[in-house]
Amino acid sequence: MGDDGGMSDEPILDPATQRRVAAHLYNRTWDLLDLGDQRTEAQTHEMVDAAHASAWHWAQIGGLEQAIVGEWMISRVHASAGHGEAAVLHAQRAFTLLHSTGDESLPDWLEASVQEGLARAHLAAGDRDAAEFAAHAATDALEKIADDDDRALVRGQLAELSL
Repeated sequence: MGDDGGMSDEPILDPATQRRVAAHLYNRTWDLLDLGDQRTEAQTHEMVDAAHASAWHWAQIGGLEQAIVGEWMISRVHASAGHGEAAVLHAQRAFTLLHSTGDESLPDWLEASVQEGLARAHLAAGDRDAAEFAAHAATDALEKIADDDDRALVRGQLAELSL
């Protein structure tokens, strides 16, 4: 809020700083995700907050890809935290963003990743049928990924799911 009590559209961070903050928060989110069952309740809260904050900062300076990945990450942390409904909401947002445009510049791995996120979210919400459907769509989308490392990464994420 500005001095007049209203909201200001003036950025509070320069773009380079905002990019560093967004990246730091994203990486912190992964560090906390990687703790798995060793994560404390406080770390789980931090993980969720960091994912939301990272996505917000990327939305200020990034493009469509960053918005989609931000929603995917928020979904993933909610799934990891056992918040199935929130996980599905954000996974569906990622899917809607991905399919809201015919943007050909988006990376070829994004479809498979978004579908994997939907599968993970639906599992967290207890909807096995929807999870299996999304996992099959992710598996089909793997064929469109040109880079072997990108394909292996998404395949590995799919393998983590108990389907």
